[in-house]
This record gives sequence, structure tokens and C-alpha cells, in this order.
Amino acid sequence: MKLILLTGFLGAGKTTFLNHLLEEFKGQRFGVLMNEFGEKSVDSTLIRSGDFDLLELTGGSVFCACLKENFIKGLAELRSYELEYVFVESSGVADPSNMGVILETVTKLGGKSYDYLGSLCIVDALYFEETFEVLPALKKQLAYAGAVIINKTDLQAKEKIKSIKEKIQVLNPEAELLEAVFCNVPLKPLLDRRFKSTEPQETVNTWESRPKTIMLTTDALVDNAALEKLLKHIAPSAYRIKGFAKTNRGFFEISGVNDRIEITPWHKTVEKTEIVVISSVGIKVISLALNAWKRYLGDTPLDLQ
Repeated sequence: MKLILLTGFLGAGKTTFLNHLLEEFKGQRFGVLMNEFGEKSVDSTLIRSGDFDLLELTGGSVFCACLKENFIKGLAELRSYELEYVFVESSGVADPSNMGVILETVTKLGGKSYDYLGSLCIVDALYFEETFEVLPALKKQLAYAGAVIINKTDLQAKEKIKSIKEKIQVLNPEAELLEAVFCNVPLKPLLDRRFKSTEPQETVNTWESRPKTIMLTTDALVDNAALEKLLKHIAPSAYRIKGFAKTNRGFFEISGVNDRIEITPWHKTVEKTEIVVISSVGIKVISLALNAWKRYLGDTPLDLQ
């Protein structure tokens, strides 16, 4: 059973890439293990249905001590199925340095080993420069990647893309680099290969290094225009904002990376507004979010977790 790891920073396009995989491999049996950093799974809602088994882990990185045990159990469980491929979509802040050690443990636990092909890293061309120097996990993701997809190239200047490639090649001169828009790359040739193997190291993922994550929830119908103002207010203090909203103009999907916020109509019923915010300013995001909610949504009930 072949296993491929998908890495990439928050909002780079991992879920979009996974949906392309589902289309490309339609009819084949494969498993998906998804890791969400927040307590609420949002990305699994965005995955289009297919012939696959989905196992979700929430609340941290699969390579962190906070979830490593569940990750190992999840991989061992999927190994018991008759599958052709297993894809692991890791949290955007995951450091995959200890993947080799984890797979050794999975083999001991389940009695069966994976044919590990390596990892693919997806890079956000628009915000690479802002995150590259401040997040150790992103450098580890690149260093351990067999191939790197530089996504959102339509939103970035050619000189910047050239600079991004140079930085990646310094970290990982052997990685195959591909430019893409909406992660649209030839998939089967890319996956029909074995990527380089890097010696396991100690992961930088710890409880202490986890970004602060909060969730804004309300059962009330929210004003669409006010919600948009609130999200734009919070966005500069967040690595990632995502979720679904029930508004006076209908149901919407929310997706934000750094200061870029997209609010698009959602085709399914949303029972309540649930928005995950992954902070770039630490615990200060709590007071910031509370003040913004009061300012733009007034007395609308709020459950902040």
C-alpha cells in the first residue's frame, strides 16, 4: 500500500490538490487521513465525495506530541483496509521530520508496513516571503519534500517566483519544482515515482510552538456586510481564517490567508456560523476577536472557544 504525505503552509492549497487527486484517481480505492489544526474540521467539508476512506484528526499537528499517538493509530487502522494509496494531508504547521520514525512504529503496531513514496509540499507563492523566515516548520516541510508545487503563481510577479525557487533550492536542491494555479499539475506522472528519503530528525512541533487557535460560533443569523468587516479586521492578525457562515444573504464559505479574505456562496445548508482563526499574534487574538465582534455584530450571541 503506497503512502504519500501532503505538506504546505496554511492556505497554500492542500485541500484543492486533494480534490484534484480524488478526480484523477476516481475508481481506485484509497484512504485519506486529514489533519486540522483547530478543534473543528473544516477541510473535510470541502472534500468532494469519492471512493475513499476519510479519517480526521483535529486539535493539532499529526507530528506533534499532542496528536502523534492518534496519528499512528490512524495509519495503522488504514493499513488494515484493502487500499491502493493512502494520502496524509497534514496541518499547515506540521513538521514532517520524524515521519520515518512514525512509520516504523506503525509497522510494529499493525504488523504491516507502508510503501512510503515521500512527501509533496505546496507553497503559497503570494505569501511565501512573509512566512518563510518566521516559521521553522515551513522550512522543514520544504527540506523533506520530494517535489514542491509553487501554487497561486497567477497572483505573484515573475521576479518573486524566481526568488522563491532560489530559496527552495538552497534548502532542497534535489526537489522537483512545479508552478501551478489552483494546484493544477499533471498528477499521475508526479505520483508515479519515489521521492528522496531524508534521515529522520527531532520535530519542531511541540505544545509550546503551536499557534493559538480560536473558533467563533453563533446559531444566530449574522449580517453579511458586518461579518465581512469583522473578518477583514481580524485578518492581519491571523495566519489562516476558514469556516462557514449563516447570514442574512444566504450560506457562505470563508477562506482567508493573511490579509486576503474570500467569502463565497456555499451550496449546502449551514446550520450555524463556525469560523476557525489561527492566530499570528498569539493569545492577543482572543481580545481582538471579542472587540471586533462587539464592534461589527453588536449583541449577536457569540460562543468563543
